Amino acid sequence: MTLRSSSVQLTPIKTRAVTATGQDKPPNRGVGSTICASFVTEMAIVTLSDALIGKGAGKAGSVLRDRRLCGLCLRIGARTQTFVVATTSRGKQIRVTLGRWPLLTVDEARELALPILRRCRAGEYIVAPVRAQLPTLRQVLPEYGKAKKVKASSLARYESVLKTHFADWFDRPVSALKEPAFGAHCYAFAQTKGAAIVDLGRGLVGSIIKFLFAVHSVSIENPFLRLSAAGLMPDRPQPRSRNLGERDLPAWWKAVDSLPERQGDYLRLIVFTGLRKNEGRAVRRRDVDLDNKVLSIPETKGKRPHSLPITESMRHILVRRCHGLEPQQLLFDGLSADHVTEMATRAGAPEFTLHDLRKLLASIGARLEIGDAILRRILGHAPKRGDVLHRHYVSLEAADIGESLQRIQSTVVQSSAKPIL
Repeated sequence: MTLRSSSVQLTPIKTRAVTATGQDKPPNRGVGSTICASFVTEMAIVTLSDALIGKGAGKAGSVLRDRRLCGLCLRIGARTQTFVVATTSRGKQIRVTLGRWPLLTVDEARELALPILRRCRAGEYIVAPVRAQLPTLRQVLPEYGKAKKVKASSLARYESVLKTHFADWFDRPVSALKEPAFGAHCYAFAQTKGAAIVDLGRGLVGSIIKFLFAVHSVSIENPFLRLSAAGLMPDRPQPRSRNLGERDLPAWWKAVDSLPERQGDYLRLIVFTGLRKNEGRAVRRRDVDLDNKVLSIPETKGKRPHSLPITESMRHILVRRCHGLEPQQLLFDGLSADHVTEMATRAGAPEFTLHDLRKLLASIGARLEIGDAILRRILGHAPKRGDVLHRHYVSLEAADIGESLQRIQSTVVQSSAKPIL
């Protein structure tokens, strides 16, 4: 190594290949004979100084090692010169970037490198693991949905809520939810939006925060819990009132009977069974066992299978709808559940929702003094978690509720004959 015109002349590292017997191995000029470029980086040992670096010491791609402090290096790039600590600790290579010259002088670099080198020599230096980049809310949502087995329709709704009401955080790392700005936004959201959307938003955000802690070990305080503890959250939304009563059934039946057969059969099946609108639409031919008189619902809102006995009132409807269908075909394929209610209303039925029919069936059952366990079984509701008797001991089959369901259906039909005074 010689210095010429204030620049460093570097000597490349030379290697010699030998055979197992110690003799020189002839050079292989074929594929794979080139040594890795990072391994043969030109290196020189010099006394680093600001003056030397300023005059252009070394060419781009070379590394200068400091003679005064072994382990301190200067990595020379096309536009920058960077101080680096290059040494080993307990048999492992250690590379620590200190900073760039001239923002960092040679003396400052030596001062920073010295304690690192001492710890490496003592075997005490621990390389901090690279922190994984946290996902964004957009990336977490599908993962959350898969883990929680959320239906596609519900997942689309959750995404819409986050995009609409939490747009500023949707494409940012989830660590941004720790910021005070997010807490302030949640407060504004709770004070300015309707009770139903606030209830959905607080539940969704809280559930995602719990998921992040369990899966990604990210601890985030739920802003809605703080607001609730301070009494700053609005009241929970009240259940929607039922619009359709028993006294409305004569007009309702008259309107339903005037509808096309498929739409009319759908509404009749809902009022006789209390099925949710999507459960009724999803019934396939293979779900109807006319021989054993059982109607099966593979998956309900609670993600559980459900079954009902096929009564005489239901049998006429199901026989018509199953005629000529393959096992996988839907009984009400292409039918819009919401559009059916509009058709019935235009035909003279009182204003109602499909959920009103479910509530009507439950109300009639309660008035007939049918037990809670049987009503829950008809509606496909699970007992409360604390109800050990009905959650773990009482098990009712479809045949066990047939008589009670027939009583409710008979009352529904009788109520249509004349108004209830």
